[in-house]
Amino acid sequence: MSAGGAALRARFGALPDHRQGLLAVVAAAVLWSTGGLFIKWVSLDAFGVTMWRSLLAGTTMALLTRTRPPLPWRADWLTWSLAVSYALMLVLFVSATKLTTAANAIFLQYTAPLYVLAFSTFFLREVVTRVDLACVAVSFGGMALFFLGRLDASDVGGNACALGSGLAFAVFLTLLRSPRCGPKTRPRAMVLGNGLLVAAMLAVNLGRADPAPFTPGAADVAGLLFLGVLQIGLAYVFFGYGIARVQALEASLIGMLEPVLNPVWVFFFLGETPGWWAVAGGAVIVGAVTARTALAERERGRAAAAAAFGILGSET
Repeated sequence: MSAGGAALRARFGALPDHRQGLLAVVAAAVLWSTGGLFIKWVSLDAFGVTMWRSLLAGTTMALLTRTRPPLPWRADWLTWSLAVSYALMLVLFVSATKLTTAANAIFLQYTAPLYVLAFSTFFLREVVTRVDLACVAVSFGGMALFFLGRLDASDVGGNACALGSGLAFAVFLTLLRSPRCGPKTRPRAMVLGNGLLVAAMLAVNLGRADPAPFTPGAADVAGLLFLGVLQIGLAYVFFGYGIARVQALEASLIGMLEPVLNPVWVFFFLGETPGWWAVAGGAVIVGAVTARTALAERERGRAAAAAAFGILGSET
């Protein structure tokens, strides 16, 4: 590691755990935001993209986290639940992006915070505040502005896949926050989930008469490498690290930066200029997430100060 890299890692390690988690989730969201662009760019169909991306992503995760692929028959119920929800989330999102617009796919997947709000309350006993509820409401208002006039109700299949991906994403987020989900469970489950996708998609692809939809060309290989290694593999390593240090709802709200950044990549690489509604919606979402995070940080500071004062008071 270079001196600059070592210094950066030392500065990151000196931050409080919660702030490290926030930065890790933001990094994951930035990488995720490139997914729509590259999924559209690669010429393979949804099954082909999913198979190759998961093969590369699973390998990347296993190497970065030094995780051996778990034997399926030895995995516990939590690992299986995480793996299945993760696999469904990925394949449904790729299918949605191929069947409908990238905007539809991302917007409908990000109904996840609504499900997380319910799941984290009933299953994790996490306290949901009025600020959380307000942030969800404002964020969805921003999403509506962001894609105003671009949602096509006729894309029933793609929209249904995107909604299913959002539900699977919410289940995945909630399970990651389970007290039983340790630092080894998260990477093992995601490696298993990618393995399940590779096996399932390989069977589907080999069962088809035409090999073209899952045979990548030179340009496809570059896009698939980016999708597998960076957009999924590295991103979920970041996210697995971050989710252990922030609340499930908080992570899903920060993840809303993904659809905000998506048109930025489209603008730079394809020259498509976002409309004023998109700019306004993005500003609303970024503002809501930033305000919620700042308020949460302030409340944590007050709680820590009160606790410290209580300890000092008891010692005098």
